[in-house]
Amino acid sequence: MQPGPPEETDVKKTGLKLGSLGGAHTFGDQASKNMLRERPEFGEIVYYQTVEELYDAVLRGEVFAACPPEQGSRAGYLPNQQALIGAPDSRFYVIAETTHAYHCSLLGKPGARITDIRHVIGHTGSVTQSRPWIEANLPDATIEIIHTNSRVAARTVLEGDGSVASVGTPEMGRDFGLTEFARDIDGGSVGNYWAVTREKIFDDAPTRLVVAGRFGDDGRLSALIVALAGAGYTLATVCTMPTGEALFEYDYVLRLRGAGTLQAVQAALAPYPSARLAGAFVR
Repeated sequence: MQPGPPEETDVKKTGLKLGSLGGAHTFGDQASKNMLRERPEFGEIVYYQTVEELYDAVLRGEVFAACPPEQGSRAGYLPNQQALIGAPDSRFYVIAETTHAYHCSLLGKPGARITDIRHVIGHTGSVTQSRPWIEANLPDATIEIIHTNSRVAARTVLEGDGSVASVGTPEMGRDFGLTEFARDIDGGSVGNYWAVTREKIFDDAPTRLVVAGRFGDDGRLSALIVALAGAGYTLATVCTMPTGEALFEYDYVLRLRGAGTLQAVQAALAPYPSARLAGAFVR
């Protein structure tokens, strides 16, 4: 799945479509609605069943941007999302971010008891965040991360025999008429979501930067971070992915925060051809 060259877009236009995973009352849906409230350029959410479908829709121009999670307070980085931005040949850009508190619930079939549960299913982030609670409270249950989304998981529970439960939002439980066996099983997890597009759009005075690049152990990464600090931006988080090609060589995704100018940022990056400005926006 390789994007083509970015197209010119009127970034002042409103009512742009934002792609989200699943459907109503999923965690992605709630984060996408946060994005709509915070970013006036977005006016409509379009749902897709899998991550692959979501990004294909961005590439085809069906939606202006996708709204995936990029990291969580308990789950950590989402590797596929980070790789999408961090790959040397990536043409995707981050134009906004929002945070969302998950409030995961354990949902079961009406009439079933929590002691009946032998199998717990859910999507990647929600299951990862809730795993410690599930393992402590349902030690005999198997845990499965499904490839689709939490609506599919809820439907599987409803159609099952009562031995299967899912991790979802309280609203999802009410939507499907499921029993909420436990609430807030994720330990207070919070996720950070990005708006990812194929359009190269940078703010002139950003407060957040996303920088991707491939670096080894020659010290150039440290020099780049110092140069960006000189432009007004300090390092917030670092995701590393081994290239598999050389020892100590990684693809990096850096998140930075601060106040400065796009011109100063671009000047700081200029001496580092292996680095790419993948996002410069106002939060």
